Amino acid sequence: MTMDAAGLRVAIVGVGVAGSLVAHRLARRSDIALELFEKVATAGHADSGTGLNVGPNGIAALARIDPALVTRVQAISLPWGHWSVRQADGSAVADFDMVQLAGSAGIRVRWAALYTFLRGLVASQVNFSAEATAARREENGRIALQVENGGRRDWTAPFDLVVAADGRYSMLRETLVGRPAIEHMGIAVTRLLCDDDSQGLVDDYTQWYLGHHRLFGYRVPGGALYLTATFPLAPGDPVPEALKEPEVFRRTLTPGAGRLAPGPLYVLDRLSANVERLHWARFQQAPVCYRDPGGRLLVLGDAAHPMAPTLGQGATQALEDADAAVAAIEAGLDRASTERGPVDVPAITGAVERRRTARVRFVMDRSWSAAKPMLLGADQAAALADIRSPQYRRELEQVFRLPPSERPAP
Repeated sequence: MTMDAAGLRVAIVGVGVAGSLVAHRLARRSDIALELFEKVATAGHADSGTGLNVGPNGIAALARIDPALVTRVQAISLPWGHWSVRQADGSAVADFDMVQLAGSAGIRVRWAALYTFLRGLVASQVNFSAEATAARREENGRIALQVENGGRRDWTAPFDLVVAADGRYSMLRETLVGRPAIEHMGIAVTRLLCDDDSQGLVDDYTQWYLGHHRLFGYRVPGGALYLTATFPLAPGDPVPEALKEPEVFRRTLTPGAGRLAPGPLYVLDRLSANVERLHWARFQQAPVCYRDPGGRLLVLGDAAHPMAPTLGQGATQALEDADAAVAAIEAGLDRASTERGPVDVPAITGAVERRRTARVRFVMDRSWSAAKPMLLGADQAAALADIRSPQYRRELEQVFRLPPSERPAP
């Protein structure tokens, strides 16, 4: 379960948030041989995706990985400084100042812009259009990958460590650990990135509750808005096809009584007018998993912890994962160099698992709980009262503040 002191042969599968940053940090070391596999083409995400918010905890994690990157990421973003929760008529439920809550602001960014920037850090090292389609353990415990590229499928030489950053439907996690049990919450969400003609009705992070529906929006760079709406479902049910018809979509979201304030009315108008462009998904989560039983697979990002998007922690927790991963890998390499012994790879993945599991479970639980006002049969008054409570604020502080760095040594 160990290797020579000369270094590690490492594969990173999936060059998204976590994968790109782990590769960026480790590429500076001479004791690691890196191979990066990404199934999309070089510009495969240039025009896709919608908006993305990254919490202050994610920006703090990025600063630990490479402080110089924070300013560069902020340059392609807008600050996430305020979070406003409203009812459909515009009346306040809660207002959170992110600096007071977490000590610093987060960011609002185009999904494609962030991915393009992060992937660009390591683009010269990436095998693009290369999809890992299978994996197997060798007799020595190392992991070989079957990679498809240009219609050919070939097996790689075995790797000492494989980083699975290949998304919430991770082939590597399913093959080497087992298919995770998916839990559906019973909420459908639709998303839109569109030009901003709101004249300030939508700016920083704002959400409006219309009964068990939630309208949501914020401005991102490039004169654009990111808008969403949610619809309660029975857990596991598909998104009704009828909702993809403009008249049904709008009628479903229109309150039976009372008037919509200008902000939510604008969001409803824009979503209804662009039904054919909407991205649909369902709130779901799966158990946390950071490693395989042999300890040579390190699972990060959505592959490790698919979660509900309610608190905007998906990409944020991927940044925390990347910080923990590079800390553990570098500590393991440094220890082996100091002791002139082998690198204990399972100890590295075990260190990440110990550092991250309780933290990410807490964030997932809070994200799941924060979605309760959108559930069928929820006590709306009680759910909104919970958002106003001191306990809710304390929990948000825990979510949005990065825990102290332990820099764990395996």
